[in-house]
Amino acid sequence: MIWVVCSIIYCIVCLLAVLYLRRSNKKREPGESKFGFKEWVVLILVFPFIILFSPIWFPYILFQHFRDKRKRIMKDKEEEKRENELKAKIGLRPDENYLCFSRMGGAGAIKCADCGYQEKIISFTHGMTSCNIGRQCPKCHAFTVEYNESEHYHTFGDSKEDFVCPKCGTVIRKKEESIFKGNDDPLFCPKCHSARLYYHMHYIT
Repeated sequence: MIWVVCSIIYCIVCLLAVLYLRRSNKKREPGESKFGFKEWVVLILVFPFIILFSPIWFPYILFQHFRDKRKRIMKDKEEEKRENELKAKIGLRPDENYLCFSRMGGAGAIKCADCGYQEKIISFTHGMTSCNIGRQCPKCHAFTVEYNESEHYHTFGDSKEDFVCPKCGTVIRKKEESIFKGNDDPLFCPKCHSARLYYHMHYIT
């Protein structure tokens, strides 16, 4: 009981010391050192408190660390599982990678590893108030570009109409949908529909 009372009194004294130090620091001139005699007093008061309660804090911090680490590992495993399932669905092995616009940038050329098809495309290029966003039609797999213009610097403007494939007329993105729609979707060869594509960037803006 005495130990508990002493701990409470000690905590109150530490709190008052910290509050006093905070108030006195506000009165100091800019550039003046904020670590003097009073700061050493506060340090002497608080240090035993840290030592006293570290056996309680340390296990808790350690528990939080391992719990967060376990969550990250589980999340990575789930993402890897979903990634491998997607790769299997589009005909790739787990050790192979697919292209998507979010993993690319600028403008360049894609090449199919299966049939050798090549085409110059734009992934994403931008100016001060406008940008060109690479798209691929989900139906005919033709590559195309959506132009977007804004009234403000480095922001996306509102679309006035749906963006459709110029080749087959399929709606690729409705005007109310996110400008980032399809950025993470795998890209396919327009000729043989293989997902084994390579991208060589020519320039970026």
